Amino acid sequence: MQVVYSEKRGSKSMKHLGSAHTDEDLALLKTQARRLVDGDQMSLALGVDTTPSGSGSVDAPVPITSERAGHLLDVIHHAYTELGLDTATGGDQVFRDLLIARIVQPGSVFDSIETLAALGVASASYPTINRRLPAYATGGFRDALTRACATHAGIGPGVLVLFDVTTLYFETDEGDDFRKPGFSKERRLEPQITVGLLSDAHGFPLAVGAFEGNMAETRTMLPMIRNFQDAYGVEDVTVVADAGMFSAGNKAAIIEAGLHYILGVKFKDIPYPVAQWRKHHPGQDYEDKQIWTYADRTGRGPDGVPHSVTYYQYSWDRARRTLKGIDEQVAKAEKAVAGKLPVKRNRFVDLKAPNKQVNWTLVDKNKALAGIKGYETSRVDLPAEQVIHAYRQLLKIEKAFRMSKSDLKARPIYHHKRESIEAHLSVVMAAMAVGHLLEERSGLSLKRLVRTLRKYRTFQVQVAGQTIHAASPVPTDIAELIAGIQGD
Repeated sequence: MQVVYSEKRGSKSMKHLGSAHTDEDLALLKTQARRLVDGDQMSLALGVDTTPSGSGSVDAPVPITSERAGHLLDVIHHAYTELGLDTATGGDQVFRDLLIARIVQPGSVFDSIETLAALGVASASYPTINRRLPAYATGGFRDALTRACATHAGIGPGVLVLFDVTTLYFETDEGDDFRKPGFSKERRLEPQITVGLLSDAHGFPLAVGAFEGNMAETRTMLPMIRNFQDAYGVEDVTVVADAGMFSAGNKAAIIEAGLHYILGVKFKDIPYPVAQWRKHHPGQDYEDKQIWTYADRTGRGPDGVPHSVTYYQYSWDRARRTLKGIDEQVAKAEKAVAGKLPVKRNRFVDLKAPNKQVNWTLVDKNKALAGIKGYETSRVDLPAEQVIHAYRQLLKIEKAFRMSKSDLKARPIYHHKRESIEAHLSVVMAAMAVGHLLEERSGLSLKRLVRTLRKYRTFQVQVAGQTIHAASPVPTDIAELIAGIQGD
């Protein structure tokens, strides 16, 4: 194995590390190569005589018998234990090690063994890990993870839970009963699976579920909610989700199950309360953060309390962005009507008129709707501001999905059977929980935190027949960072 790097003016230099004949030798060489690439070779103040008469020289350096990324491992272990995941998994060291590898350098099962070796962790063998995976896919194991996360999040009656879904695709032309082609936001045609995620109002993951790739997103919500209720034993739940998650049947099922909901509302026409306001305030502009209320009293009981309320709020900034887009589309529509541009997809060009023309009625209606967003809820006891704030927390679950796809590389490209895919997602969910806590405590992204801490290591060195324990010097700011994560 060789490492190639640049020195003066881009000239290439090469360092030969050695040859490997076994997997263990290869992992060791990769560890040494990674240290060189990351610049982890720090000088060690050993406090011993390293002159030629003692031990150690340029040509015969002091051998490092072992090393460990102790500070990085310690903060991960601390977060893992604080979340109750060690107890939830019954002290399963293989699962914990897979989680560590997923956080530090995501890859295949074999890659995880190399990653752990680079950190100074003796991993279980590849066959042992594969034998353990089926246990991580069981409902009981995943429910235990959910209970641990829900307990840490302080879930209780009346809890708000965020729900969203994503798709994870597979680079293969052959699907199966689980990996199936379906609707893809990335417009991909390969077989995929649908993954649902439940989090608390802060984006902290509570449960993950995997479904067939062709299952409609709206059909994933209720099974996830019911499993969460069964796993943690909570009944009073308010589900916060995007409008796309709620079909009419789905909403009815949520209500029938005794759950509450907060969802975004799609509308094509000016909502009734807004239209009434415009009627009584002709020519007057909306105010920023202005709210209109519409109470649905259909089927109300004798107390007259509505069973749902829809709030419409105007945002000046949202309107600014929308109006800019409308003006650009209108300009293109006018050029298309004048024959200066071909008519492609432009909603403001009326092709049904005797002569092709701009649909100014539609333009005016869209401008009237610019900046207005609707929020429907069955929680009629909550004020409008609290309902709207709860809905906006969906940004937190989107961030959690971004973490899973970027930092943790959740796409199970190395797994093909449903059992191993679901085991993989169990590891990813637990890693998301640990990563969320580490980011919250450190104020750094997970990737940056790992990059910062992994270079501070502890070593065992053989000097003149003695074993010396040494450590990379830790700057004050890094020591404070570590103490902050561990709550010291």
